[in-house]
Amino acid sequence: MDSLEAVSRFGWLTRDQIARLLWPASSPGTREKLGNRLLGKAQEKGLLLRRVIDGGGSAYVLRPAGAAFLNGFRPSAAAKSGLDLRLGNVRHRSLVNNILITQMLQGAQVWTEYEILTRRTPPLMVAGKVPDGAILQIDDEGAELQWIEVEAHSRKRADFEALCQFIQGSLAAACRGPYQISERVYLTGLSLYFAEDHLGATLTHRLSRVAEEERWPDTLQDAIELYRAHQTARGRWDGLEQVGTLLFPPENWRGRRLSATESALTERVRRLSAELEQLKSRASKVEAPPD
Repeated sequence: MDSLEAVSRFGWLTRDQIARLLWPASSPGTREKLGNRLLGKAQEKGLLLRRVIDGGGSAYVLRPAGAAFLNGFRPSAAAKSGLDLRLGNVRHRSLVNNILITQMLQGAQVWTEYEILTRRTPPLMVAGKVPDGAILQIDDEGAELQWIEVEAHSRKRADFEALCQFIQGSLAAACRGPYQISERVYLTGLSLYFAEDHLGATLTHRLSRVAEEERWPDTLQDAIELYRAHQTARGRWDGLEQVGTLLFPPENWRGRRLSATESALTERVRRLSAELEQLKSRASKVEAPPD
């Protein structure tokens, strides 16, 4: 039941990811044996389907019978069949899954990207984007949410502009006081996870350029946490570590020079931000009552 619910929450998982969740204290060899046995039985019973993923390896999704079986015993799971599920960018999603699993094993409550996209959480959309996942601290007053962004490939212009808009809008507001991003859900910070050092250095430098131009306060820059994730090309997980914040990035990320294209994209964000501030200023003057 736990393995079915895990697959239901993430959409799809590899054998290693399922085994890490179910038997975290066991050795890798033991987890492999237990995982093979469990998944073999689940496939024999028609509960899970094995799908080959790009680059090699396998992912497991719920069959209709698996979703019905899980919902019969755990209705709150709201499980859905994954037969028609698009696996998406496998490298990115695998990295996201491993990061959230690590947080879960450390005792954190999380929302997965799949749960957010299938509307099993309060709506989370800012600047036309949703997080890759969320880490939560929940009490009687609501939930404090750490927004997760994972960098497995170079970020495109539109994604970078949306990220800057999110930082300058919602995250900046959260740094000034309680900010409700959804009903009883309060944004507290942003965590950026990088698959490789050069990705971290590039995005950190681009954000730092905008932060300098726009004079982001130290509290805002310090609310952007930087992490390095360790995962092999075939999805083997080797842990993660926090390496700093945007205010205090790793030393070897500071001197990274941007390419001409990256510089142009950063300059575009700076111009758009300046134009937005001008529009806000004009609007406030128009709305101001006469003396």
